[in-house]
Amino acid sequence: MDNFLTKVETKHGPFEYCINDKIIGKSLKEYGEYSEIELSLILAFIRPRDYVLDIGANIGAFSVPIAKQIGEEGKILCFEPQTLIFEILQRNLRNNNLNNFELFNIGLGKAGCFIDLDVIDYSKEGNFGGIGLSADYDNSMAANIINLKRKIEVRKLDSFLDIKKCDFLKMDVELMELEVLLGGIKFLEKFRPILWIENHPDVPNKVNRMLLESNYQPYWVMSNMFNPNNYCKNKSNIYDEMATTNVIAIPNEKNNIFNMAMFDKITSEYKRPEYDIFKSVNS
Repeated sequence: MDNFLTKVETKHGPFEYCINDKIIGKSLKEYGEYSEIELSLILAFIRPRDYVLDIGANIGAFSVPIAKQIGEEGKILCFEPQTLIFEILQRNLRNNNLNNFELFNIGLGKAGCFIDLDVIDYSKEGNFGGIGLSADYDNSMAANIINLKRKIEVRKLDSFLDIKKCDFLKMDVELMELEVLLGGIKFLEKFRPILWIENHPDVPNKVNRMLLESNYQPYWVMSNMFNPNNYCKNKSNIYDEMATTNVIAIPNEKNNIFNMAMFDKITSEYKRPEYDIFKSVNS
């Protein structure tokens, strides 16, 4: 594994990453951070002692700063199905002297099962955060695939009902968002966490429809990948106009706690994001 890794000091501490990762790894190298604008928005909704789920944690670019923010009395549960990426995630949390985490080398979905996941060639350049679990997801669009499969476990979110609490849940699962939510109906009913979900502005939007039907108020959140005020003070924008598209969903009973005026309120599954509203976020 070490042949593919290097280490860098970042805004959020020391990080190991795969040298051939053209998105997360390259960002850590060039900027000393990854998707920092999005991360800053996430951290605004997380408090000390919170319990957080990071579904699709990758190497921990978000997991580590979240774990630092929640402190020793909080806890983060991280889910990452790729074996090599999972091992890097584990090392990054430990290298930052954190112990308030629990890691799961599994996927989450609508049902408990085992699936065959493509084996990735990490010796060649790829977007290793763009690997999906769905049978009809083409992983060759993100990375080079070795002609092998590896069985991985997939569990339902509802299989984690015995945890103490869940205050915030972040999900980045490459078009498996709806399946994870459908496998976690009891979980959402019990814990009512704030949700941060990578989503696509398709209409009708099945994820947004389910959130509205589950008594959540969702909002579109767009954020530029490039942060001009990055840790390394690197003014070169390697991402051009690339942006992340997410939804933050607040339980209806908690919606008056937060000032959501800067976010783009979703009123139906046909509501597309208003891109201009995020100029203040990205400035």
